[in-house]
Order: sequence, then structure tokens, then C-alpha cells
Amino acid sequence: MKKVTGASKRDEVIVWIKEILAKAGFYLVECTSLRSMTFDIIARRDRDLLLIKILRNVDGFSRENAVEMKRVASALDGKPIIIGLHSGGGVLEDGIVYSRFGIPIITPETIRDEFLDGVPPFIIAEPGGLYVRIDGEMLRTIREEMAISLGALSEIAGVSRRAIQMYEGGMKAMIDVAQRLEEFFNRPFVLPLEDWRTNGPEQNDEWTNDFDEFTGFDGTVYRMLSEIGYSVLPTKHSVFDALTKDRKSLYIAWLGEEIGEFKNKFEILDNIIRITERNALIFVERKTDRDAVKGIPVVDRDNLLKLQFPEELAAYAQERRPTREDVH
Repeated sequence: MKKVTGASKRDEVIVWIKEILAKAGFYLVECTSLRSMTFDIIARRDRDLLLIKILRNVDGFSRENAVEMKRVASALDGKPIIIGLHSGGGVLEDGIVYSRFGIPIITPETIRDEFLDGVPPFIIAEPGGLYVRIDGEMLRTIREEMAISLGALSEIAGVSRRAIQMYEGGMKAMIDVAQRLEEFFNRPFVLPLEDWRTNGPEQNDEWTNDFDEFTGFDGTVYRMLSEIGYSVLPTKHSVFDALTKDRKSLYIAWLGEEIGEFKNKFEILDNIIRITERNALIFVERKTDRDAVKGIPVVDRDNLLKLQFPEELAAYAQERRPTREDVH
């Protein structure tokens, strides 16, 4: 497999990443042929669902897209990841986890190491420099066994006594500090970043009942769903138009004027619901006799306006959802 370099084209990187994920046992769907700007690939392996955006220059990923990506990932119980080659500061280094607007950024080689070789990254880029996780319990145990005071170790590491206490309590250390500690004790203290894919601060999904900015059929669908008891998370730059849920169910939603708009998208839509393991609905403005396409129930405007309770939409969808044997 040809190695990705800083000169590689984005399309080449996407192909390379897809090959890596497939070899690592992920099922995936590429979304680049649709309107998605927030993520290019949805991938699943067992309970691990990833929403992946691939960029040459990660600085091109806007805050708006990042917010939407995190909201969608949170709603689907997935993890957002950006894979990039460089930023305005230069080439991104392998083995380091960067971030942009709270989304982890890694290089193609780093994801290869993680998923094919089982070697997670060890270094995280944070304000102030590059940091690593320290095995604080081991550090404290060895320090006490060797009868080394906090003051003495702080001089060796070149930090304050308080910093040593915080390392022993689990705080990350800068790389040069960790190296001095390992050289002095002649043993490793640095731990892998096994949880690097975990989202940062809790993301507000922003399920909303305010649809004033939406006009036409989109606004009609969102308001009707809200009136019968569903919360809605509209999306502007994702592969689907919205997510909608009540207390029991969550649906991926696509909206259009008529079924014909989805003619060339059926296979991708089907793959999306298979990989996310979510049900889906297609809402169309024009009346249609089609109950479902590719196993996805179709709700036209007239039938939507007849619904009064969330259970009615669930029953409507269930009646029109064929078995998998009937889909193809």
C-alpha cells in the first residue's frame, strides 16, 4: 500500500483510509458523493462508530462544521475524528493527537498504527506544548520506595513540588519533563492515550423546537414532528437533513420534493442506516404511492399532516418498513 505523504491528494488519502479501516474490520460508507461537509466516512466496528472528516489542511474545517459534527456524533453515540496532513503551523506529526474545536485530529499513519498495529498515540498537543499521560500511581510508589522527597524530585524534573503532586494524581506532563523522570528512574512512566477518541466537554445536541429559520417543506416537517412530540436536530452540512427522536426511537431523516430526488442515493442511504444501526424516514412533499424505498419508509406531506401522536409515526413507519428479504 502506497504511503500517504504531505503531497498526497485528498482523494488519495480517502482511498487509503478506507483500505485501512476495511483491513481493520470496519464496515464503512463514503459520503463524499452527497452534500456532506461535516464528515466523509461513517465507519463501524462492533460498538465503535466513527464519523471521519479527511482534510489536507485541517485549518479549513470551520467551527460551524465542527459543532454540527459533534452534535451528530453525540446523537448517534459515535465519535468524531479529523484526519489531516498539515495545518497552518506545518506538517502534522505521526503519533500525536491534535484538536480543532474539540475534535481530535490525527494523521493517516497514526490511524493505521492504532487500528492495524494496535499501537495508540502517546502524545497530545495542547495549549503550551506537547503532553503525555503519566502513570502517577507508579511514580508515587517508586518515589516513596526510594525515599525521594517531592522537593528533590521537583528539582530533578525542573518543575514545582505541586506539579509532581499533580503528576502523581494523574495530570499530564510535558514531554521533556516525562523524559527527565524516566531517565532518572530508568523506567517508563508514559501511558498510551487509549481514550483519545473520547469527546471533550459535553456537547449540547441542540434538539430544538424553534424552526423559524426554516421555510417551505423543511419547516413544515420539523414543526409537525415537534407538534406530535418529536425533538428535531436539523443539519445543514451533513449527509442527512435531520435527526428526530421521541422517548423511544431515533430516526435519520431525509427530506425532498419527491421520491425521484433520491434515485441515485438509495444505495448510500441504505448503507448509512445499516452502519449507524438506526432507523430512517424519507419525507416528501408530493403525494406518493410508494410505501418505502430501499427499506426506508416514505412519509408524504398529506400523511404527515394526519399524524397526532408520536406512536402514530412509529406505527406508520413500522407498517411500511419491509423485511430485509423484501428490500432488494
